[in-house]
Amino acid sequence: MAGWLGKVASVAMLFVATWGATIFYWRSSGTVPTGMQLLAFLGLLPIGLSGAGFMVRSALRRGVDSAFAAAVAMDATTPQHDAATQPDATVPASVALLAGTLKLGVDLEPLALLGVAAAPPRPSLDGRFRDSHNLPVRVSAVPGLDELNVLPVGRDGIDTAAHERRAMALLQPVLEQLLEATCAALPEIVEPGDVVVAGLRRRDEQRLESALTIELLVPCGWSEAMQPWMQEWLLGQARRAGIDARRFDVRITMLDEAREVWQHAQRVIDSLSASRVPRWYLLLASASYIDADVVSSWQSGGVLATAKNPDGRIPGEGAAGVLLATLDQGREGDGRLWRPQLVRAEQMVGQRPAEQRRGLVALAMQWQSGLGPGRAPAQFVLHDADHRGDLMVDAAAIAASLSPDLEFSPQSLAVAVSAGELGPTMPLAQLALAHAQLQRSADPVLVLGVADSQQRVFGAVDPLLSLKPAACASLAS
Repeated sequence: MAGWLGKVASVAMLFVATWGATIFYWRSSGTVPTGMQLLAFLGLLPIGLSGAGFMVRSALRRGVDSAFAAAVAMDATTPQHDAATQPDATVPASVALLAGTLKLGVDLEPLALLGVAAAPPRPSLDGRFRDSHNLPVRVSAVPGLDELNVLPVGRDGIDTAAHERRAMALLQPVLEQLLEATCAALPEIVEPGDVVVAGLRRRDEQRLESALTIELLVPCGWSEAMQPWMQEWLLGQARRAGIDARRFDVRITMLDEAREVWQHAQRVIDSLSASRVPRWYLLLASASYIDADVVSSWQSGGVLATAKNPDGRIPGEGAAGVLLATLDQGREGDGRLWRPQLVRAEQMVGQRPAEQRRGLVALAMQWQSGLGPGRAPAQFVLHDADHRGDLMVDAAAIAASLSPDLEFSPQSLAVAVSAGELGPTMPLAQLALAHAQLQRSADPVLVLGVADSQQRVFGAVDPLLSLKPAACASLAS
């Protein structure tokens, strides 16, 4: 009742105000209104203003009500998080390791190389390269490799070096195998059917989001003018493998050292683990040091391994790659790659080797405890210690502290002992071998980096034993 009284009062006040203003205007101007003017100004004008006011008020009220309803609905559908349901912030990120492969100077498949871990093959003397005493240099090179298989001597006016041509030739079989695994991992595209709109038939095009990143890591010494060619080559290889060009992007990154690759891998893992939508990441690396110019440069710098300098660097070559994905895209039998822990060596400066080793062991045990309780100890170790004995002792000490029951000699592989210098390829070679080891035995694998005096690496790859319901639903879709 009070609402109706208020509306009547407002209409009456509007009539009074309109009449008063109209009459005041007529009197002050001396205007004598006609009959039509009386009807228009004293009747139709206040009625029109009153109706317009009610319409505006009703529209504003409906807008406020709909906005409030939308806010309530959004609040109801937004998941509520509290401190009790949040995961432990100390647990590192992890991603699914779906596939991995490599091709090294030691010309063995990953499973075959793991099978001879207790006594791996060593680099051999190569008469093509000689030291200052005209003695052959020990190298790890693929025998009979056709270095012109992918990249010719001159490409689009760019002079290519032998190490660049060999690296690309090594990369091709690795890329083909991983692209095949990528095609199998990506969900199929549902082709839209024809629809009829207003009597016209048209195809409802589907908008595809980029879900895959293909990245190639190569040494910084490569010609920057080659980057566009390499990018186009990767694009063409992926298209020929059957991957829709709308679903992926290609990147070329130049990194020299293994430590830089591990840091880059951290960023990739962080990005994938933070993604709220399924994503895949094909990470590749290729490098070759089987080049007369490279060997000569190393010899001039005093870093080449020779009879006079047995602790020097042994030229090697290889290509490797791994297919990573958000964790919910992993299937039983795949690997779970934990974010590697990188330890800077500055905190160990001035310490004796035994003290450094004890410090590394303590840091490694602290890192492993952060992976969560109930985790099984590693049953195999992949490390980058080379022919220098002190590095092997470091790897053995860390492995013994983390897995006391592990027999280090038969249950570990020193990749660099067989492969020589791999540059940015070494970390991905270790991860590819870790994936292969999971196919041999569904037990956790420990990945260690001890060769770099500036940085140590602790990494782990566990088998994915089960899937969450959400992951199953995602795969089914």
